[in-house]
Amino acid sequence: MPLQEEILTKFFGLENYELKSISVINSTKLLCRIENTGPRYCGQCGTVSAGYDSSEQEFLVGTLNAKSVSVITKIYRVRCHFCGIVTERHGLSEGKKRYSPEVGRVLVRYTEKLDNKAVAELFGLSEASVYRIDREELESLLERYQDDLSCVKKLSVDEAAYKRGHNYASILSDFEKGKVIWVEQGRKQADCEKAYKTLESALSETNTVTMDFWVPFENATRTMLPKAKIVYDRFHISRLLNRAIEEERRAYQRDLSKDERKYIKRCSRWVLLRREKNLTDKHRDHLEELKQANERLYTLYLLKEDFLDIFDPELTRQQACRQIVSWVRDIRKLDFASLKRFANSVLKRIRAILDWFREPISNAKAEGINNVIKTLLKRAYGYKNFDYFRLKVLQKCGLLMNYTTHTF
Repeated sequence: MPLQEEILTKFFGLENYELKSISVINSTKLLCRIENTGPRYCGQCGTVSAGYDSSEQEFLVGTLNAKSVSVITKIYRVRCHFCGIVTERHGLSEGKKRYSPEVGRVLVRYTEKLDNKAVAELFGLSEASVYRIDREELESLLERYQDDLSCVKKLSVDEAAYKRGHNYASILSDFEKGKVIWVEQGRKQADCEKAYKTLESALSETNTVTMDFWVPFENATRTMLPKAKIVYDRFHISRLLNRAIEEERRAYQRDLSKDERKYIKRCSRWVLLRREKNLTDKHRDHLEELKQANERLYTLYLLKEDFLDIFDPELTRQQACRQIVSWVRDIRKLDFASLKRFANSVLKRIRAILDWFREPISNAKAEGINNVIKTLLKRAYGYKNFDYFRLKVLQKCGLLMNYTTHTF
């Protein structure tokens, strides 16, 4: 095989083409004129057919040293005995696309790691072209992904902000794999139910769903997955408790002088929120100082530790239930409005909270995924199109890239 044909075949996957000429366009593009040296096949049935007419067309086939590599050649319409007059099977692209399959497979690997602007510079393309190719390729992968998605035993449901102005998306993740399986616009009950319907076959065997206290998620889960056990994320419970502690501290500070407020904030804020097992010597000194100087705030610290100590995997469900109920009773006797609201919320959801002692799982992986999504949004400076945002999350945090056949 001549070297020129070998380059076309091995570098760009073009078989039965002969290279005629190469020209450089604006220092960013290599334009190769090629000619088909093989027989012409019907684009529908694959039968060898005679040419009918032709037109010159251009296709993107790759990149070389930050220059895009395009080919221009005659594409024929052929007269097939079975199909009539149709476009030939030329092997340069699929359907009406103007880029080769290899370009699409490589480009989505780049956009998985880099933003579209950087990929555009590396490929010698415009950002609009990168966006179009990236979206088309990811959409084709999504079709295969939805058909082949395996059953999810344990599901995590969380939310993520994708745009300013309280625009949220519901994020469904496979707990065991730590991968996003679907992203649905909105976080209302109807939005979550829509996501469940989309993944109906994959969720047919789901037995556990972990989530936070967001009521629409819970209602949607009980409606669409009535046999699944709901487990509240213990770290979310801890965060809500810390929020209540912080509200109590701020309410207490309002009646203090300016100097006293500064002292309380500097010496007690982070000590109140930190777990006892994570205290440093410096923190312990602050805590001892707080114990001597401010009984009310020190009491808050003890109440917080008493509640969080309940979430010990060694406790049985019955033991935990007794301790939580006892803690709630103690809170109701005290003058802490924010803690009372938290205690009432816990008591209202105690059955699902206690399920954690049978299935000690959390939304920690989902929270980690949220951090990746935030980085993704920053890298792209946001997404105007939600469908494209969904594709990018499934590409970066999900299983979508498992369906591309290209390897480096």
